[in-house]
Amino acid sequence: MYTAYNVAAAVASVPAGRLSDRLGARGPILVLAGGVAAFAFSYGLLTVNTTAVSVLALPFLLAGIGIGAVETAQHSAVAALAPKEVRGSAFGMLATVQSLGNLAASAVAGVLWSAVSPTAAFLYLTTWMGIAVVGLLLAGRRTSRYERCAK
Repeated sequence: MYTAYNVAAAVASVPAGRLSDRLGARGPILVLAGGVAAFAFSYGLLTVNTTAVSVLALPFLLAGIGIGAVETAQHSAVAALAPKEVRGSAFGMLATVQSLGNLAASAVAGVLWSAVSPTAAFLYLTTWMGIAVVGLLLAGRRTSRYERCAK
């Protein structure tokens, strides 16, 4: 499954970057939202309690596509949106936010997994991915408005 995840990530990365380029200023945000949505669907599918490889393959493939899109888009967003004089700091802040977010999500999901059930942990993660998609789409709309005003 992990191999399928990595193959999907590798295959998705370049098309995600191309799509981000084609969509203009809001491209990285929209591609990021698409990647996060893939994670949301993946986590949602993992709430199904199964050991069938055919059922587990889809969430792993979706998560691979998600990470391929997210890693591509978040870096291009920082490169495009951060002022040149603080770009290095912006990448450092991205890494900090990622690390703290991963720590918090892992801690809460781990407690839910152990204390309640794996389904509860994946429902928690699915909910946060859904909230993130909505936030990113709203940010994409704002970016689009600013882009129109600048013309």
